[in-house]
Amino acid sequence: MNKTVIVILILIALVIILAIVSFYLKPFFAESEKKILTVYGEQSRTIGNQTFEVGIADNALTRAQGLSGRPPLGEREGLFFLFSSAGNYGFWMKGMNFPIDIVWINGDKVIGFSENLQPEPSKNIFNFSIYYPPGEADKVLEINAGAVKKYNLQIGDKINLQK
Repeated sequence: MNKTVIVILILIALVIILAIVSFYLKPFFAESEKKILTVYGEQSRTIGNQTFEVGIADNALTRAQGLSGRPPLGEREGLFFLFSSAGNYGFWMKGMNFPIDIVWINGDKVIGFSENLQPEPSKNIFNFSIYYPPGEADKVLEINAGAVKKYNLQIGDKINLQK
């Protein structure tokens, strides 16, 4: 068997295992796991601070699950991905049921956006679009599509996650 076929089979097996394990885990947005994330604008802006109630994805399993298979987010809800180091992490819309905006963050500053990303139900696992940050990021916020514009989020905004 050629190496490419073996790698593809291993990847498919890993996706299946992750799906089975995540099915048996408690709901991702259990009340005890929600935190408040605040995005602070520059002082010259009059929009004020924006807060989102977020679930935390801080390990391989929760990051792989993401918002896949979940019902739409509430008005100011989101999923906040935390990575141990900055990198060029790619995101896809596998299993998504609703469109989202992605806020790319490095340290405590917003570095960019990917807006109005649509689910791709007709694509298979090998053809999904993959979205990357404009530079290395160590945090990612997924929120409802249109929220970046609605709340006037901008590059350079600072974030704070309540502990």
